[in-house]
Amino acid sequence: MKKTGLLLIGLTIAILTNGQTLKIQTGTTLSKLDWQIGSLDLDPYNETLIGYSLFAGIDYIENKYFNLSSNLGLIQKGGKGTITFTTETGEPIDKKTEKAKLNYFTINTTLDLKYPIKDKILPFISVGPRFDYLVSYSSEFDGLNDIDALKKNNLGLILGGGIRCDLSRIQIGLRADYYLNFDKVADWPAQPGNLGGKVNDRTTTLNLTIGYKL
Repeated sequence: MKKTGLLLIGLTIAILTNGQTLKIQTGTTLSKLDWQIGSLDLDPYNETLIGYSLFAGIDYIENKYFNLSSNLGLIQKGGKGTITFTTETGEPIDKKTEKAKLNYFTINTTLDLKYPIKDKILPFISVGPRFDYLVSYSSEFDGLNDIDALKKNNLGLILGGGIRCDLSRIQIGLRADYYLNFDKVADWPAQPGNLGGKVNDRTTTLNLTIGYKL
């Protein structure tokens, strides 16, 4: 049994590394929050927050027209809002921008569908499942965490596309992804003295990718 297990592990490593591509990708996130309390759509952080994304991964089961890609990394989501201070007569005198930030560890696997237009130029679209785990958050979410409304886990899909260029063993590219969520950032029921509510995010990423073919 031990020999069989070691053989399966060895075959898996061989499949994932032989002739495959190790890669990193990094760039920016563009995200907003939809913050609702009861039937009130307050949108306090509905302006675009520019955050970060950083991944390491591997492309495998390479084919001319498709491959699988598995990645893990960190991503920042959230939103920002502007508070306007006014005089007693309603005249604006000052503004303050507040940022609500959520930092996640995330892992995904996508199916990349490619259509070569030249030997080295490969536009593609991709789709696949993902799992996010909340590792930190800004103080704007303290109240939600206190009532156990802030969700630590989030399941969803990545829907994206881009283009990459193969230069011998080096691969470079650009990709954009939309993060479709199955879960909410936060969700809490209505109770006496509490209207209940929910928080959703809308997040896209734009990343530069660099790979090395094994």
